[in-house]
Amino acid sequence: MAVKNIIFDMGQVLIDYCPERYTAAFLPGGQNTKDCELVTKILFGGEEWQKLDAGQITEADALSAMLPQLPERLRAPARALFYGWQSYIRPIPQTNHLAALLKQSGYRLYILSNTGVRLHVYSHRIPAFGLINGAVYSADVQQIKPNADIFQTLLHRYSLNPEECFFIDDNADNVQAAAVLGIHTHQFDKDHYPALEEALKRAGVKW
Repeated sequence: MAVKNIIFDMGQVLIDYCPERYTAAFLPGGQNTKDCELVTKILFGGEEWQKLDAGQITEADALSAMLPQLPERLRAPARALFYGWQSYIRPIPQTNHLAALLKQSGYRLYILSNTGVRLHVYSHRIPAFGLINGAVYSADVQQIKPNADIFQTLLHRYSLNPEECFFIDDNADNVQAAAVLGIHTHQFDKDHYPALEEALKRAGVKW
């Protein structure tokens, strides 16, 4: 069955997701400091961030749990980082350009991403977002990859046949979960972009 739908993850696929770089922009001393390591861990690497992605807590609740874990001197820049990190995201040029070529070639484009509600603040800065036919974001549906339910939500919402879909994600668990459902998959590495084009071509995708 021919592939008709291309499903993109967002972080490390359409955008260069780098919490350390975001944190360094808000803290004195840059990226290679203990402060940067600590703030990155508390804000982006803890349980609260996962709950934000899952839509289980509000941003206010997350911040109120995060800040007490930091020294007093780091709380003001950490608060600014929490609300301002998205200003520092960078689209990945190759995949966004590929999305445009696939759209022009008649493929339907979708996004399936683990992301908090703050996505809606910065999505307009990602070129591929202007091309998509639909999307499912974890915080909006309170489901999260690699659980099967979020994939089923995307498939059901847009009446997609799994065998006609090709899913691109950087996370091995997410890729495996999609493959179990019968979706064509590729684990993306932004440092090895040509491998994605090769995988698409093997699946019969032409642009």
